Amino acid sequence: MKYKNLGKTNEKIASLGIGTWNMDSFDDNIQVIRKAVELGMNFIDTAEMYGSGLSEKIVGEAISDIRDQVFIATKVVPSNISYDNLIKAAERSLERLKIKTIDLYQIHWPSSSISISESMKAMEYLVDQGKIRYIGVSNFSVKETSEAQTALSKYDLVSNQVEYNLLKREIELDLLPYCNKENITVIAYTPLANLDILSGERGKIFTTLTEKYNKTPIQTALNWILTKPNVTTIPKTSRLDHLEEIYGTLDWEISSEDIVNIEQMFSI
Repeated sequence: MKYKNLGKTNEKIASLGIGTWNMDSFDDNIQVIRKAVELGMNFIDTAEMYGSGLSEKIVGEAISDIRDQVFIATKVVPSNISYDNLIKAAERSLERLKIKTIDLYQIHWPSSSISISESMKAMEYLVDQGKIRYIGVSNFSVKETSEAQTALSKYDLVSNQVEYNLLKREIELDLLPYCNKENITVIAYTPLANLDILSGERGKIFTTLTEKYNKTPIQTALNWILTKPNVTTIPKTSRLDHLEEIYGTLDWEISSEDIVNIEQMFSI
């Protein structure tokens, strides 16, 4: 497993983790999560809104006896990011996850009615109380990310979780360069979106590339993301065979020449 620093911290997190959106049953998903940890994919991302808390409960059950082996990230919905509500939401997530401390707590989306500064004050309180370790955001623009940084007086903003994949590369125009400059980790969600609809000349070229490396389209797309130095990714799966395929992303690298070819093929 390749590890990358989390923001400006010395914390090392798996570059390839696992997302848990749409996990809606216990047995199969617990098996997948535990196998992911066994493979080294021990960065697990969830959220209070996933299944109205069910995803957090599944994660909590899966890691109940291996807490020291995993890095747990979860997210709070925008309607809960006022000072008092954010603290209460974190406590509910802790209860569902059956853990004492959330490793990375993220604001899922910014709110149009609650100030970022109010939310960041609550985040810093939670760190002081030992209920969370690191502060992150999700789906924040450059302006909103900067506001979150400015609002923090004691701790750093370590991450921004955003959609990023071969067919959605807009963050490369502004957000990714900004996060690179500020040393904020980008966590790429939905890294495999729409790969199944590739067709025409672009589809043929991409297929030729995957055949060159003897890898699947999924492995090739994920490997491309991991070539970005400040980016980690959290593909989701509820199947062991799919998990094994995802794991095959590691231990090889696309050449710099082919990275250029891919990025020309999937231009912004």
